[in-house]
Amino acid sequence: MLKDSIIIKAATIAALMISLLFLASSTCSKKNDLKCISLCFSYPVNSYKEKDEIKIYNLKDTISIFYYSDYLIYRLSPTVRFETGEKVKGTEPYFIYNKKNKLGLLFSSLEDSTQGITYPVDSFLINRALKGKDLDIPVDSLWSLIGVVKGKDGILIEKYGSIKPGDEMTIDSIYYYYSKKMIKVEYSFSKKLDSINRMKLFKARFLFNSKYSSSNKIVLPKRELSLEMREEIASDSKEILSLVKKFQNGNRSLK
Repeated sequence: MLKDSIIIKAATIAALMISLLFLASSTCSKKNDLKCISLCFSYPVNSYKEKDEIKIYNLKDTISIFYYSDYLIYRLSPTVRFETGEKVKGTEPYFIYNKKNKLGLLFSSLEDSTQGITYPVDSFLINRALKGKDLDIPVDSLWSLIGVVKGKDGILIEKYGSIKPGDEMTIDSIYYYYSKKMIKVEYSFSKKLDSINRMKLFKARFLFNSKYSSSNKIVLPKRELSLEMREEIASDSKEILSLVKKFQNGNRSLK
């Protein structure tokens, strides 16, 4: 049976990496058309044993961001049934704010008939939307650039490898993915890297090699933490625009 420290360490490294590496830096479209992107992330949060084999459970989730005029709407993760892991449709919280204001409104779902809960924008982005520092070029004393590859559809891939071997919590490889097709997407994981490459950094992967854990006396399998930005079509545009109208009509005093 695995020791609890494995689970704790896995969850801690995941939370730490997300908080340090995940950026929620965005500006809003000046046009009155609805635009949407999805932020998809996956990271290891648990280790378990199955038929004498150590396996890793990855948490996979998505945050959607809608842009309309001066308004930003965040759709967060829905409620998940503990027994089955099934996501309950219609339970996604929404947060809306005007980019000119410091306060926004949090709704429990699109069906929330209240006027919403007033919430500071900065606090929401940090506590609920995983706002953190920009991704940057990996520290050259720890990782070195070992390859640049051109993939399909003009995608550029940078690969960095760790210089020194470390323990099971050491990131061994980092992959950055860039695309010119997404250069007009206003959200950014790193404005610095976007500018350097004149392409949009739309995906990042952080890989951990399989390693023996001396503290837990087991071999942990390979693990991966990843972040990805995707352009989406707002399939529920009517509901989103209704939320914007509700915000406009009832909360003109928010600043």
